[in-house]
Amino acid sequence: MNIKQDISVLTPSRTQQRWDERYQNGPKAGHGQINEWILAQQHYLGGGRALDFACGVGRHTLWLAGIGYEVDAVDISLAGLQRLAERAKQQGLSDAIHLIQADLTRWRPEKATYDLVFVTRYLDRGAFPALIDAIRPGGLLLYQSFHTDLLRLRDFDPKFVLQPGELLSAFADLEILAYEERRLQPGSTDRRDCMSSLLARRPGL
Repeated sequence: MNIKQDISVLTPSRTQQRWDERYQNGPKAGHGQINEWILAQQHYLGGGRALDFACGVGRHTLWLAGIGYEVDAVDISLAGLQRLAERAKQQGLSDAIHLIQADLTRWRPEKATYDLVFVTRYLDRGAFPALIDAIRPGGLLLYQSFHTDLLRLRDFDPKFVLQPGELLSAFADLEILAYEERRLQPGSTDRRDCMSSLLARRPGL
């Protein structure tokens, strides 16, 4: 299973090194369950071509391929993509998955290409317009990431967490199909209570 390296937007970096080390040293990385909120949206997901932006080791890539999508899985970590390739082969999904190694702060998808753009636990506000443009008319965006409540649980760079309601405003031109913003309750240490989740459709069909 080949990994395409987009050399035009890929240079050695501390970011790649950090994620490579995490995926190489974390035997359980990427083997977690699919989030309940995401599973609840499956009835909207009708297959076609999908982009898993910042796929990591690809648990969502594998899930999307398993429910009928042909997936472009993009990440900066070569180690993560190699683990994804191994698991895709084990599950018989290699033909449905295309791996791309690229710096996501610079790499941008082609316009009007995907029936689903899928992003979890990754935040680059500069990519928002390109992610919208990458969706075909009538296609979907599923975006889920941490919001500011996470800062109450761990030391984290504030620029990489969402503000309350930010997904709704950032993707206001799309048709919102589902939205959830869980809040961290007193005494809770569950990071799932620090998530904003949005499913939206690009108008046009």
